[in-house]
Amino acid sequence: MSSPHLHFGLPRLKGRLPEYAKSFDLLEVQCEPAPPTPKHLGRMKREVPEGFQFVVVAGRSIAELASSAPDAALVEATRNAAQALEARFVLLRTPASAGPSARTRARLARLCESFAGAGRGIAWEPRGMWTDEEVVEVAAELGVTLVRDVAEHDAPPGPVVYTRLLALGRNQRLGSGAIERVSERLVDAEEAFIVIEGDGPGGVAKRLRASLGQLREDNAAFGDDDEDEDELGDDEDAEDGDDDATDDDGDGDEPDDA
Repeated sequence: MSSPHLHFGLPRLKGRLPEYAKSFDLLEVQCEPAPPTPKHLGRMKREVPEGFQFVVVAGRSIAELASSAPDAALVEATRNAAQALEARFVLLRTPASAGPSARTRARLARLCESFAGAGRGIAWEPRGMWTDEEVVEVAAELGVTLVRDVAEHDAPPGPVVYTRLLALGRNQRLGSGAIERVSERLVDAEEAFIVIEGDGPGGVAKRLRASLGQLREDNAAFGDDDEDEDELGDDEDAEDGDDDATDDDGDGDEPDDA
């Protein structure tokens, strides 16, 4: 089993981008109330190393799905921002008001079509009264990557996982139990995009890398044990077969001499 390719980042830039990029390789770029200017986008792209991942987050007026036809100029500006950054995703964060209705599904489908090709993929982060089955079904129908907090929910099916880890509680830090759950749910992914909210994001990233590494080592060890047990079982079957061959008449006696 190969290690998942992990990308860690924050929901907004803290400090200067060149310094940020020394610790993280993922950044959500907020387009609220409008996308950054082309000049600013160009500078951002120049300030990060190769392999750095940008996610362009569509503004609320687009993602709220309140209208069947969002502002075309704002959609185009968001598309341009994603293309300028060579964004990995355009992220649509739909609010609780955009619940699981046929109208929401239709408007979401049209919005996804309007962003097709702007980034390398589209991600969808629903809020509200959706069931797990509904969001997985809609994401599969639209061909988008579902964003979930995998500390609280199972990772959606597929090789790519996009998760937002929401630190809750008094100290706003992810505990050891959450780190363990996240590791178990990411271990089978090929690539994971992990946005960390709350305190100590650098420490969370370090602990997750260590936990996933240990989990992979444990799984590999258990796999070796299973193979050893299978080989032992084969050897025992072969020995039983030899015993059967020495007693063709089934009477339990030694075979007669020819």
